[in-house]
Amino acid sequence: MFKQLTDLSGNEWYLIASLWIFLAFFITVGIMLFRMPKDDVNYMKGLPVDETGSKDDDLTN
Repeated sequence: MFKQLTDLSGNEWYLIASLWIFLAFFITVGIMLFRMPKDDVNYMKGLPVDETGSKDDDLTN
């Protein structure tokens, strides 16, 4: 098994590409979370315990 990890024989580009895709995805999600309006955060924060809301509520009100 360790021999397969050390001898990539030209397939390291797949590993590098997948690492960059992984990093780009999580950096993008992190940026989106930090730029999210505080009203949306407060609305979603109360969702698990809010029993008075209707199914028609949305974030655009």
